[in-house]
Amino acid sequence: MKLQLSYTKSALTSIYVTSLDGYDNEIFANQILEIGDKQNRLTNVKADMTEWLLTDYESFRSLGIDIVVNHLPHLYMPPIDGSGFDWIITSLWGVSYKKGDHTIFHDHSPSTFSFCYYVRTSKESSPLIFSDIDYELLPKENDLIIFPSHLKHGVPLQISDSERIVISGNLNAMTNNVI
Repeated sequence: MKLQLSYTKSALTSIYVTSLDGYDNEIFANQILEIGDKQNRLTNVKADMTEWLLTDYESFRSLGIDIVVNHLPHLYMPPIDGSGFDWIITSLWGVSYKKGDHTIFHDHSPSTFSFCYYVRTSKESSPLIFSDIDYELLPKENDLIIFPSHLKHGVPLQISDSERIVISGNLNAMTNNVI
């Protein structure tokens, strides 16, 4: 589902939301929990966060390829003549929120698109809030959200005892034209 949301009085922005099937969320959750907190809560994420690039794990790499090949085209259609870009994942990380954790509002500029895949959530989990457009999503397990990286977003304080586990990443265009 592609949501058209007002960004300014003269522009629209799109956020892509869908549910993915076929992924073993227990494997994702176990890997994220096993890696643990590698950022020491020094980023905008005030929760346990892995290193920035998890592409050494086949499961994460497969998810990234699926997002680029099957879902990013819903937000960006390449030119018909075949010119344009190849998309690459420049960062891919996992986050485990526990009671009291949150994420400070931020954006992912200069990346082009960012995404979140929800491995584990509950009805009591904190939402994903886009402050620029005054929009809030309460994701469910298996939800994939892709959005323009310039949108400010954050996660309010997790008040639930249930874990909220997310895989996030950034996508950038790389020209396929040789000079």
